[in-house]
Amino acid sequence: MSVVWRPLPHVLGLFLAALLGVALAQAPAQFRLPGASVKVSQGAIELDYGGRHLTYVEGLGWLDGVRADPPRLSPDGVLVDGSVLDALGVTLPRLSNVRFGGDGSVRVVVDVKGLAPDALAGLAAEGDVARGNPLTLHLPPLLLPATSPDPYRGLEVAVDPEPGGVRLDLSGPAFHYRVFTLAQPTRLVIDVVPQQQAALPELTRTLAPGVSYRRFNAPSASGTSVVHLISVAPGAAELRVVGASREPHTLSQLAVGAVAAINAGYFDPQTFAAVGLLRVDFGTLSLPTRSRAAIAFGPAGATIARLSAHLSLQVDGRTVDVGDSSDGQVGIATAPGALVGGPRVGVITAQQGVVIGNTIGPRSVPTGGFALVYPPDRRALARIDAGSTVALNLQLLPAAFDAAPYAVEAGPLLVQGGQAAFDPSQEGFPSGQRILDAVTQQSAIGIRPDGTVLLVVAESMRASDLVPLFLRLGARDAMRLDSGSSATLVADGEPLNRRLERRVVSAIVVRPRAPVATTSTP
Repeated sequence: MSVVWRPLPHVLGLFLAALLGVALAQAPAQFRLPGASVKVSQGAIELDYGGRHLTYVEGLGWLDGVRADPPRLSPDGVLVDGSVLDALGVTLPRLSNVRFGGDGSVRVVVDVKGLAPDALAGLAAEGDVARGNPLTLHLPPLLLPATSPDPYRGLEVAVDPEPGGVRLDLSGPAFHYRVFTLAQPTRLVIDVVPQQQAALPELTRTLAPGVSYRRFNAPSASGTSVVHLISVAPGAAELRVVGASREPHTLSQLAVGAVAAINAGYFDPQTFAAVGLLRVDFGTLSLPTRSRAAIAFGPAGATIARLSAHLSLQVDGRTVDVGDSSDGQVGIATAPGALVGGPRVGVITAQQGVVIGNTIGPRSVPTGGFALVYPPDRRALARIDAGSTVALNLQLLPAAFDAAPYAVEAGPLLVQGGQAAFDPSQEGFPSGQRILDAVTQQSAIGIRPDGTVLLVVAESMRASDLVPLFLRLGARDAMRLDSGSSATLVADGEPLNRRLERRVVSAIVVRPRAPVATTSTP
């Protein structure tokens, strides 16, 4: 079955990370610049700040000799590299990096550029933090990077603006801490000694007919982990994917009206653009990437599989094959003004069903249209001329995904057909990635042979630890969801595994089924 994809009014982002310049694990820090004036027009982005002016031009880069990545537009404003801040003469202190080190004990180093050490002196302290509670430090006003650091050995750092300054929260297992500062350059240091995680009493409760919650302890490679499990019996509730690319919300916000919810797919933490398939109410908001695992909710129930999408264009009445998005060679973007591609790949831009350009990148996505990024060896695509009529066709495989109104991609696959199926390299996850190898909070979803859906958050596991967990739970199929600081499970509007919620762009929600109206015969 082939479906025609066209930009929807609420679609703000659809892209393939490998080709659109988004290296999520390795991207340089970019900062939001409050008070900057931004103008986007005719392939250029102009920034004005404090009487200084800088311009980025597609295909040329930054004018005035600035060496930096392109600016990026996010829901919270423009994002720029530190070197652009320097060129604009921005003197505000900035949080330039958060670093972790150590094994048994952990050192957290917060690098603060442009701030005198005396400004942090009042933060020196020592004490203990109980499990589930954060260590909260109130810092002076700082420019903040757009991304949060990855979790490290179960410890997570969140830094957010607050009135009069910046709030830093360090959370994880119970730990002893010591806070002090260092100078030249200015650094805030937190030495952390995690305490052995104590097993919690098992807990069970019914959330709704056929929907139950269970908390228990499970073995892992690092010891013992608390596990939160919500089971949804077949027919007991309706499962949907909710959210939208570039529209971040906490899981509690996305779960309004739901019995339970779990965070779902990956996203670019700088722009909040969805990464991988995201389908809501039959609207395809983001394409699959690299044959990664996805889950669909459709007429046949829930389906978990590694996914691919075949793309083709209808150009002036003829079909031009684009290829399979899972090969990492093609990508689509629809976020207006987003810069995509690069000098080694081609970019077709289309607006209102008409090709307006076909050249090398980077190029900006036109309002009401899309940009298709392709490798230079795709001659049939390179020969498409401006002025041609164009429509994009998308076919999802397996076929169950084509017919499903709701679907979301994450991965890796954990269990398939009742057997271990964990092979991150097959899904394009590089080896040695902290998001897979670190002991942290893990989100995942599984399906039993009878159709029962299992929503799981494990508080202290590696991704590979989820495989034996789901096999013990009797799952036929299972996959990992976005994890770490995103991992959240909500029941009756309350987070079960954390106090602080990170904003995400998609979730899987469990909605109660409306009662069937009955009539009685007098």
